[in-house]
Amino acid sequence: MEQNSLSFRYLTETVGIPIEITSNEFDEFHGNEHQKIVFQIKEDEPDLFAFGVLFTLSLMSFTYAAPRGYSENQFIPDEEWNIEYFLQGLEFERGRLKYSGDYVSGRHMKTTIIFEPDGRVTLDTRNRGKGADRWIIHLQGKKHIQQI
Repeated sequence: MEQNSLSFRYLTETVGIPIEITSNEFDEFHGNEHQKIVFQIKEDEPDLFAFGVLFTLSLMSFTYAAPRGYSENQFIPDEEWNIEYFLQGLEFERGRLKYSGDYVSGRHMKTTIIFEPDGRVTLDTRNRGKGADRWIIHLQGKKHIQQI
């Protein structure tokens, strides 16, 4: 990712923002997993971070996604997340910005991110285990490896 690109700008302006996690639910039922994390951006003008948060979390979902089932036929190993992929999954729905990614470039994303006015964000994943926990840690600018 070029350092002067819009993608890089979204990352540098977003990683490390202060957030407060209000809920983190994980359910497993008959082999299907569902994780839903809700957090609040703790900035004076949280709406300014809408595109950056949606882009950064969608990038993490893509980066940690693997092919599943038939999607391996469309899998491109060296493919990078880009603005085009992001915009294809972005929509404005009922006053909220929403990103949805199902299968992208053969990767099993199964991720929905909703950014509500005033900075409330819902991150919803399906059949991704508890991987979204790591994405939130990265979003906060923390390392996910802890000293033993």
